[in-house]
Amino acid sequence: MTFNRNNPMLTFLHSGVLRIIGVAATVSIFLLLLTLLGLLSDTGRVSTEAETQARAELARYLDTHPDQRARTLAVVDYRKPSWTKRMVIIDLQSGFRSFYRVAHGKNSGERFAIRFSDVPESNMSSLGLFRVTRVYFGDHGRSLRLEGLDSLRNGNAALRDIVLHSAGYVSIRYILLNLLTGYGPMIGRSSGCFAVSRKDIGEVAGKLVDGGFIYAWVGSNDNACK
Repeated sequence: MTFNRNNPMLTFLHSGVLRIIGVAATVSIFLLLLTLLGLLSDTGRVSTEAETQARAELARYLDTHPDQRARTLAVVDYRKPSWTKRMVIIDLQSGFRSFYRVAHGKNSGERFAIRFSDVPESNMSSLGLFRVTRVYFGDHGRSLRLEGLDSLRNGNAALRDIVLHSAGYVSIRYILLNLLTGYGPMIGRSSGCFAVSRKDIGEVAGKLVDGGFIYAWVGSNDNACK
């Protein structure tokens, strides 16, 4: 079927469709630019409740383990969506804070982490307090080994090979790609590990490798004991 340029009605309809496509494309580009600006201006935030709980759990652990010392504490606020900088690393001496994006497990949810488990092969994130034991170089490059310190919520961390590593899917580019393909704004998801961006892994590892702890929190929606 060919388009008849001499037919006024078809010409009108064709031009109308082109206008609609042009407007839709303009709106999409505008929304993408707004999203990009929002992502670039995200300075990070975790809730006061999450940090308070993290500090309390760390204090309890140190009280019963006087041989351990804590230099830094990372708090992951899983109440926040994955496209935000929802992990803060706190220098416990100076109080200095740095914020980062961090992925959750693929079976914990999509934009939000809503399900948690310590069961092997669950591909879910776990909650509670973790101790950073050492740095190593594996499939994802520089990574951090973790010890789960809560027998009910993350005691299988070593068995599950739950670590902190970097991944290409933790990036602004990946968030925009998911937005364009209809998945909504979200970073990629891990197999249950804490995954940060490749550009941040050196800084994150440097802050946590010696005397570092991680606390993963979701508040009253905690259903980790599965």
